[in-house]
Amino acid sequence: MAQETHDTLTLLREQVARLERPPIAPHVSETLPTGTPAIDAHLGGGLRRGSVHEIVGTGADHATGVRPTRFVASILARATGRIVWVRGVGTDLCLAGLRQLGLSPGRLILVETTPEQVAALAEDILRERGICAMVADITAPMTLTATRRLQLAAEKSGATGFLIHQAKADGRRGKPPPLPASACQTRWRVGAAPCVLPFSPSYRTPLPGPARWQVDLLRQRGGPAASWTLEISDDDATLPLRLASPLADRSMASPTPRHLHLVRSGSAGA
Repeated sequence: MAQETHDTLTLLREQVARLERPPIAPHVSETLPTGTPAIDAHLGGGLRRGSVHEIVGTGADHATGVRPTRFVASILARATGRIVWVRGVGTDLCLAGLRQLGLSPGRLILVETTPEQVAALAEDILRERGICAMVADITAPMTLTATRRLQLAAEKSGATGFLIHQAKADGRRGKPPPLPASACQTRWRVGAAPCVLPFSPSYRTPLPGPARWQVDLLRQRGGPAASWTLEISDDDATLPLRLASPLADRSMASPTPRHLHLVRSGSAGA
């Protein structure tokens, strides 16, 4: 097992060496903007680099991780540099979808391993210099000790880590068990929110309104929690996740590609 991990890291180092970007300039921001002004303002500019961020889903997204994955991909599409994406056997990643979000598959180094080895491999990757971020699909929440090790590794290398939960809900209760304590810089919950049926005299039957997301910042180190409801515009068939102005300004804005609009913000509940 140790030899397998060593061989994997050797291959990763070779790929990073061939594709390595220039060193980060001193003036580069210490945060990764999400693209939503309200969220970035609350975070002080965006997600802190050189830290680990945890994202969980709700409902079907708790098992599939579709919206959490899209949330992370849209953030990384705004950054530069190589990304190592670690997946356990059985998970899936749509490269065409990532490309539509603006994240070039050419920036990705995909690593597939067993679910049991994701945590250890993620830590080793975060210790490597020369990458922008490490994303790990995990099937169960990591322990406080494991997330502390990841956080220390990220702080030392400057790489940013993302943990995306892809686990089944408890069949007896219909929802996942409570999340354990974590040393991650932030913990998010991203999932679907009820859409609004727009009223129009020309419609006999109301059509579903734009899809909505519920984005909750459950906790952040040194800052308060918060909650936002975002709306996706279907004005375009493409899927770039560029975030637009608040919903109140939409009537004055020209049609835009499939964007997220801020509907409302508030306090998040764990």
